[in-house]
Amino acid sequence: MLAGVRGHGCGPSLFMAWFTCSGGVITLLIVSPMKVRATITRILQETPSVKSFLLDLGDADFSFLPGQWVDLYIDTGGSVQVGGFSITSSPLQRGSIEIAVKKIQSGVPSVYLHERAREGDSFMIEGGFGDFYYQRDMGSSVVLIAGGIGITPLMSILRYVDEAHPDVEATLLYSAKAPSELLFWEALRDMADRNPRIRCAFTVTQPGGEPWEGRRGRIDKAMLKEFMPGKEALFYLCGPTAMLDDISDALVGLGVTTSRIRTERWW
Repeated sequence: MLAGVRGHGCGPSLFMAWFTCSGGVITLLIVSPMKVRATITRILQETPSVKSFLLDLGDADFSFLPGQWVDLYIDTGGSVQVGGFSITSSPLQRGSIEIAVKKIQSGVPSVYLHERAREGDSFMIEGGFGDFYYQRDMGSSVVLIAGGIGITPLMSILRYVDEAHPDVEATLLYSAKAPSELLFWEALRDMADRNPRIRCAFTVTQPGGEPWEGRRGRIDKAMLKEFMPGKEALFYLCGPTAMLDDISDALVGLGVTTSRIRTERWW
């Protein structure tokens, strides 16, 4: 599996989500997955290697849990390719979803979306899939740890927490190769400035000649210790396998039990 294409070694979880609101409390409910038609209404070049796509779902009652992904069925003219991409929008956003796709030359779906997809194009999508998700009853403190394009499912969780649960404390640790590849950089900073219960820390591993006055290097044990609110938080890790193994080991070394660590690995 290539970076930017979603997948789990155990295969997709066949469920989706709906939400209800009672007394100001929002509850996500598990329901069956759906396949619906989606139309691209906006394409943005977010970073040198990543484009985001706003997909209009029309009147479809399409729902998902924050952190899950969808499959896109792309007719390239010669075949139908299926690409799985994390949803970056909150499940509270009705009528549309957003995805962000990194261009990988050996990945046909991502190349098609970057080079050939246009506003107005339609695809069938199916989802949401995956057991990497957050619901309020799982805990009141989350630490989201992203490497590169691994920010995508965590952005959905963070937006959901920001919109629906002012009592939840969220910390994001985000590493990218270069400053220009920090996806959602401005939106994340604005969210943290506006919401005192959301903290964001960024680090860059290879800034090159790009201006950068922030932290440098990988997310390591020292950075985890500095920013983690406590070992009883829920830890969500998404990124390259080697990174997730190192961070999981570091968290265990800091006293976090493995049952509180959830990972989303690239195949």
